[in-house]
Amino acid sequence: MNNKPRTYKSPILSELIENISQEELEKTESKMRLAVKIADAIKAKGYGKTEFAKKIKKNNSEISKWLSGTHNFTHDTLILLQKELDVNLVNSVINEKIEIKNIHIVAQSSNSSNNNFNLSRIFNFKKNVYVNTYSLSTI
Repeated sequence: MNNKPRTYKSPILSELIENISQEELEKTESKMRLAVKIADAIKAKGYGKTEFAKKIKKNNSEISKWLSGTHNFTHDTLILLQKELDVNLVNSVINEKIEIKNIHIVAQSSNSSNNNFNLSRIFNFKKNVYVNTYSLSTI
């Protein structure tokens, strides 16, 4: 039995491939890489597709669609998969501390003689350890 792949040439297929933009090729490659990363993570966790579908309360067909390499994921789905599979699928770090180094605030002067303000009230920070009270220069 010969398992060697056959070479198939089609002028129609060649023309279609030539007309695909670089942007579309990059999108397709990215979707396929994401599908492989998800499939590898499912396998690494020891799940089969059916078992994983039950765990996250989805249909098998949806998991198959995700792993096809053509699915356009929502951010919410990626976060769900990231949490369940313990793998980074979104280029951001969840629960990363953010340090604000410089804030430039311009305010119009009011009749108030008190020009102090508290950043925690402006930005609604949960913990005051992240902010200090600053003096505001008015215009």
